[in-house]
Amino acid sequence: MWYKYIIWSILVIIAALIQVSFSSSQNAVLSNFNFILAVLALLVNLAPFDKVVFFLIISGLVLDIYSSIPFGIFLLSYLLVAIILEILFKNFFTNRSFYSLLILGIIAVLFFNGIFLSLSGIAYSLGWSDYFTNWSYLTAVGWQLLDNLIFLTVAFFLINYLSKKFKPVFLHS
Repeated sequence: MWYKYIIWSILVIIAALIQVSFSSSQNAVLSNFNFILAVLALLVNLAPFDKVVFFLIISGLVLDIYSSIPFGIFLLSYLLVAIILEILFKNFFTNRSFYSLLILGIIAVLFFNGIFLSLSGIAYSLGWSDYFTNWSYLTAVGWQLLDNLIFLTVAFFLINYLSKKFKPVFLHS
């Protein structure tokens, strides 16, 4: 049973390293792709919340290690977004449809960037960081939305084709 945690940890570290490699890309489309958020939107739909938190703790720590902003901003941003998505998924988007996945992906991107900008702005104003954003960040958020929606669309149809996780269940009387 313990080997599942090791395999899951290795997969999460690989996902976080994919995010780091995309962030350092010179390609405008890939450099703005937030792989962790896209996987988060999928995991909220498919996995129990404890596995989502496990995924985010490890990936947030890896991203914080590779980041030059104060330690913990990525981790806290991702965890807050996970809590928001879980609440929305349990209360509003319960049908696991294509549209609910896309809406959760949009909400994830917008809330993550809002939380991230707030936390990094607080760190900047307290003198803990030299990181300050400019108007080009809004362009990056737009690309991030587009990239994540494309990824979630492809992932939805692939998972729908390979499994029954996203297929509707009809009750017969």
